[in-house]
Amino acid sequence: MNLVFINLANTKSYLWFMVEMRKRYWIAFTFLGLILILLINYLLIYFEKDAPNSVIHTLGDAIWYMMVSITSVGYGDKVPVTVGGRIIGYFFIISSLGILGVLISSISSNIYTMIEEKKLGYQGCSFEDHIVFIGWNEFNRMVVDEVYSTMRKFAIVTDRKDDIDLIYECYRKKRVFALFADYHNLEVLEKLNPRTASEVFVNFGSDTEALLFVINFKSKYPEPSIIVSIENSKLKNTFLAAGVKYVIPRNEIASKLVASYIFEPDVAELNQDLLSAAHSIEDYDNQEYKVIDQNPYLNKDYLDAFIDLKLTYDCVLLGLSKTKDNVRVLYKNPSGGIKIELGDHMLLMANGETKKRIEADFGIFEGRI
Repeated sequence: MNLVFINLANTKSYLWFMVEMRKRYWIAFTFLGLILILLINYLLIYFEKDAPNSVIHTLGDAIWYMMVSITSVGYGDKVPVTVGGRIIGYFFIISSLGILGVLISSISSNIYTMIEEKKLGYQGCSFEDHIVFIGWNEFNRMVVDEVYSTMRKFAIVTDRKDDIDLIYECYRKKRVFALFADYHNLEVLEKLNPRTASEVFVNFGSDTEALLFVINFKSKYPEPSIIVSIENSKLKNTFLAAGVKYVIPRNEIASKLVASYIFEPDVAELNQDLLSAAHSIEDYDNQEYKVIDQNPYLNKDYLDAFIDLKLTYDCVLLGLSKTKDNVRVLYKNPSGGIKIELGDHMLLMANGETKKRIEADFGIFEGRI
């Protein structure tokens, strides 16, 4: 008795025990079902074999009659002629109604389950170079709203089933994939295709929970860059040490913006406007474009590009980001002499109309891809 208790206390042993019990149940159920079928058919033969005009004499005849009756085919080539045989025939006919009901119910249930699993994201997504959002709340929704205009694809995981319908009401399914799952179940998160994601944004109410998630996630999926929003700015270095690429303290950003509104409100209003996505000619925002072969400013001097961008596109070149020895170096408003090279990222201030022209001429969408 103690040995059984110890095995059940262990999770793996308990699961193995339940699987074995279920397997034995179905074996016993199938065995008893076959015995019952044989008994009924032998009983049918007992009633019919010596009756005048009877056509049911062997086990094969009885099983054939049972099959055409239960499946509602009813060829009429073999029918019972005795009272006992007809009673068994009634049993087969009534059983056929139950079997059809079970089949229809099972098919309907399976179709509903498939639809529900697809809606909840259990069939997975095939996105690549997408952004994964771990957690869904008002803050995450505002972040998605801001970057949705960049034409990137998003995979969102939530632990509330009702969020799935709300997400698909707000965003197109071709660009957004939603999954209902436990955040810490990394096996289920495989359905988000995280290995091919470009960035993973983590935003939990608890910094401790976020740190635990990051450590486990990074050990299994080291490929994507991780961005974390935290409450306590003192934990920034801790998150960076855990492998997070960018750490955003929410209170720190809010306090700086509030202080700016108090001291220099026009600058604060400009900064807030530039942080929002630009959609029209009146909207301006800061944009980032990777330099590829099609870029007209490839191998040109920064100052020459600055002047030409203002004259040609009426936008401002704010800076240049270069990667040296896998370390990102940001040049803010540098002087002349720095060349724009393949793989660099150009930081521009432009409006919504200019953005369309730039993306067409640069051959790439905005954002770090």
